[in-house]
Amino acid sequence: MRTATVLVGLSLFAATGAFAQSSNKSDPLSSLPPPDSVKLSQVIAKAEVRPGFFAIKTVSFSAGEYEVVYFMDDGAEVRINFDAKTGEARPPKTGGLFGN
Repeated sequence: MRTATVLVGLSLFAATGAFAQSSNKSDPLSSLPPPDSVKLSQVIAKAEVRPGFFAIKTVSFSAGEYEVVYFMDDGAEVRINFDAKTGEARPPKTGGLFGN
């Protein structure tokens, strides 16, 4: 009987902790591009027509920008950001040759 009481108590404690964690999470949609942004396929198409383009390595979205990392014909790796609203290319905000 005592074992059953302990098990029920532990189960309630675990369930309460899981509920508290799930209610503290932020909205997962808040980290996605807004509905009125340029489509990802358009951003990729803009990267693919750049001179010397070979293949895309990664694409990510953060702080209102798509970041595309791709390889050129000569093996060089290029990192370029595209504004999510306009689709215009711009240098990365940090790091790289033009970043601060």
